[in-house]
Amino acid sequence: MTTGSFADMNCPIAQTLERVGERWTLLILRNAFCGMSRFDQFQQHLGIGSNILANRLRSLTAEGILTRSPAPDDGRAFEYRLTEKGGALFPILIALTEWGERFVPHPLGARLTLVERANGQPISGIRVLAADGRALQAPDIAAVAGPAADEGTHTLAAHSLAAAAPTSHPKQPRSKGQ
Repeated sequence: MTTGSFADMNCPIAQTLERVGERWTLLILRNAFCGMSRFDQFQQHLGIGSNILANRLRSLTAEGILTRSPAPDDGRAFEYRLTEKGGALFPILIALTEWGERFVPHPLGARLTLVERANGQPISGIRVLAADGRALQAPDIAAVAGPAADEGTHTLAAHSLAAAAPTSHPKQPRSKGQ
């Protein structure tokens, strides 16, 4: 097992976390999705140290998640914009927002309501759908090892398939004496 880095783990979640799993990174991405693009905007809103912000922006740019270009109105400033790769992280941030509002609510109510820009109506949220459009839950899904799977991935997939497999003997209810 690695300490501090997931770079050597052959897992799509580990590889995603290696790139965007640091806590400030997700907040920078949240702000970019909300339209912030300049260093000073990120720093002021997040209250993040300039050295940490500079490192995170450099990493996100190196990964192709953000682009960095001179600001059109100020030759000394730069703008950071989401790329297609960065935009593909949007559902993750929506899922984190939904989870936070549901399981770590504020006593006064919702902190954010996500609405469709065109009509102001709340979005229906993140759902995992089957090929035919049915909503699926975690017990409905199994992980299957792919061609790049290593031994650890095969082990994980075997557990996933076993957990999803119906038992051959239904559990009998226990009597009070057992």
